[in-house]
Order: sequence, then structure tokens, then C-alpha cells
Amino acid sequence: MPTAFQKELVTLAHRLADLCALVAIVLEEATRSALESDHTLGGRVREDAAAVAALGAACEDQACALLALHAPREGEVKAVVAAIHTAADLTRMGGLAREVAEPRGPVPAAARPALAGLGSHAVDVARALQEHLAGGDGAGFDEAVALVAVAEGELREWAGGGDGPRGARAAVDVALVAAVYGRFAATAVRVARRTAVFAPVGA
Repeated sequence: MPTAFQKELVTLAHRLADLCALVAIVLEEATRSALESDHTLGGRVREDAAAVAALGAACEDQACALLALHAPREGEVKAVVAAIHTAADLTRMGGLAREVAEPRGPVPAAARPALAGLGSHAVDVARALQEHLAGGDGAGFDEAVALVAVAEGELREWAGGGDGPRGARAAVDVALVAAVYGRFAATAVRVARRTAVFAPVGA
């Protein structure tokens, strides 16, 4: 029968899953903002990213309270530490989503399909990670990560062909955004690997 500590750890796991769900929403909005050059939506992305940071901090506080209020065993301590790092990484992912929505020039028509695909795959990464954190199998996570890498490569290839002052500026913007998505997926991979330790009973 799960102990009180394990029950609280399950609650924390689901709270982290909720945090990841919010990250996915923020990235989806950020991608739309970038594609449509919608600065109003970009403002909402910044607000939602701030909400991610607040929830991430609350998760870290809850994890620290678990250590302070209980006398966990070594394996349980590792799970709590993994949860703390997971909250920090999910907060970082929210910050990366905010970067996607930073004001830039319009996305060139030739780059829009690849950018839309990259954003969609990255959102899929976050949603599969959410399922994993909630105790599911995170089906599709590895495939989505691989698709992010492919789409990021396509955008980098396009950016390498920019010509003229305006083309060069647009190419730099596209390459920078592509790199942000790549870091987003890489951080998600780090979280997924870590949660092999963070597997509370009853999650």
C-alpha cells in the first residue's frame, strides 16, 4: 500500500504533467505567433510563459517540502531530486517557447511549411512527454523528437541559401528559431531520460 510520501509524490508527478501540458500550449501559440507575425499573440505567449515559470517554481517548492516533511529512503530522495530537475527543465522549455514568439520579421514563404512542421513536431514532443509524466508510455515521443531533428535540418539548409541583405536577415532569424526548437526537443529528451528515476508508485 502506498505510503503518504508516495501518494504526495504521485500528486507531484501529475502536477509536473500539467506543467508540461501548459508548455505544449505555449509552444503551439508561439509557433502561430511566429508564422503569422502576430505580436498580440506573442504577448499572450509571454504571459503564459510566466505562468509556466510560476507553476514550475511551485513544483520545486512542493518537492523540497517532501524532503523536509518526511524521512525518505535513498531511492525516494533520488525521485524527489529528479522531480526538482524536471520542474526546472520544463520551466526552461517554457522560456524557449517564449523565444520562438520574440518579435522578428515575417517568416519567408519558402520557410513557412518547414517551420510549421517543426513547431507541430515539437508540440508533439511536449504532449508525449506529458503523457509519460502522467504515468503513460509516452507513445510517439521518440518519433516526434526525430521529426524535430529532420525539420530543424531542413530549416538550417534553407537558411544557408539566403542571399542579399533582406534574405540574409531572414535566414538568420529562421536559423535562430530552428535552433530554439532543437534545444526544446533536447531538453525534453533529458527530462524523459531522468523520469526513469522519477517513477512513483501509483502514478
